[in-house]
Amino acid sequence: MSGKNSFWSYLFVLAAGIVLICFHTRVNILAWLIMFVGVMFAVPGLIGVITGISRSSRNRGVNASTMISSIGSLIIGVIMIIWPEPFAGVFVYVLAAVLLIAGFCQIWVLAVDYKPYSMPLWLYILPVLIFITGIVMICTPLREIESAFTLMAGIAMVAAAANGLFIYLAAYNSAKPELNEAKQHDTIGNE
Repeated sequence: MSGKNSFWSYLFVLAAGIVLICFHTRVNILAWLIMFVGVMFAVPGLIGVITGISRSSRNRGVNASTMISSIGSLIIGVIMIIWPEPFAGVFVYVLAAVLLIAGFCQIWVLAVDYKPYSMPLWLYILPVLIFITGIVMICTPLREIESAFTLMAGIAMVAAAANGLFIYLAAYNSAKPELNEAKQHDTIGNE
């Protein structure tokens, strides 16, 4: 992932984490989150169905796979909006898996991708804690974790975003002297 994309991704994760922290005391926050995800499925599905119907009425032909996926997306979205409770467990475990992956990826990035740079060891602390949070969320029964789910996930997302931004800035600052040396070397070589 390029540096600018990483930066923006971390900012969006930071914003989502702050929202989860701010709304962790709301009743049925999981249901609301699932309904929001349902809307994210239903709207593109509805647009795809309308587009498919309008294309068929103009005799342009309909792509069957696109129409089937649009109808499926619309159905899943409507079910998630109308009946979000069955999806709560799945949502918790998916987010826990995302935390596991995020923690592992940040550890991997620090250990492998930024190997030429000397990164401080304290940058490894938050990815390890995020990974542990994901494991705790997967191992804890849903009834016990539902009340603390959004707070844990929000804190972990903010920590992941902050650590990702720290890694980005540390790598940027480490690469800057090397880039300046390379430019000076090219300037001397051209003279």
